[in-house]
Amino acid sequence: MDFARLSELRQIWGVSIHSLVYRCREVGLISDATTSRAYQRLRALEGQPGFSPESVSNYAGEQPSLLRQAFDLAVQEADLSVGQLAHELAWTTRRVRELLGVQDQRPILRLVQ
Repeated sequence: MDFARLSELRQIWGVSIHSLVYRCREVGLISDATTSRAYQRLRALEGQPGFSPESVSNYAGEQPSLLRQAFDLAVQEADLSVGQLAHELAWTTRRVRELLGVQDQRPILRLVQ
């Protein structure tokens, strides 16, 4: 197992190295014995840079590209709005705008004294 590479992938994909090892075993890339040795090695590496647990809040997440394309097509074909899509998905309008990369067009009101 290349633990340095697994550490890099952990940061890219936002999952733990334990999860990566588990998935390697699950898809048949490594044997049970290799999995066991990998977990033992990970326990020995705990606390070292690149191997300590990291909060998922540090992972920005993914931006779906096909969702925006599908939304643009639905706007053309069915005059779909962000609000309607949010309602259909049972998400907040803010979250849908964030995923689509659409700016809120409403003016920002400020209290002036």
